[in-house]
Amino acid sequence: MSQIENHWAEILHIETELLRKMAALDLDYHDEAAMARLASECKVFGPADADAAYASKDRERITKAEIFALASLMIRTMESAARERRDVHGGEVWKAFGKHLYS
Repeated sequence: MSQIENHWAEILHIETELLRKMAALDLDYHDEAAMARLASECKVFGPADADAAYASKDRERITKAEIFALASLMIRTMESAARERRDVHGGEVWKAFGKHLYS
C-alpha cells in the first residue's frame, strides 16, 4: 500500500481542514495562547468526549472534536511517512498547533 500513499498530499489536506475548522471557531493559529489552550484540550480529549460532542449537537464542541481527530490523523500520517523513511512535515498551521501538543 505504501506505493500509492502520498503523504505530502494527505498532510496538505489535513492542514487545510485544520485551518478551516480553526476559522470556524474564530481561532487564529498565530495566537500562541489560543493554540496552547486548544492543544491542552486536545491532550485530554478521549473517545467518550467525542461521543458526547456529537450527541450534544453543539457546533463548537463538534468542530473541536473534528480538529482533535485531524490532529490524530496528522500524527499518524507523519509516523507512517517516517516508518517509510519519507521526509514530510506539516506547514504553518500544524506547527503552530502541534508544537503545543508535545510540550
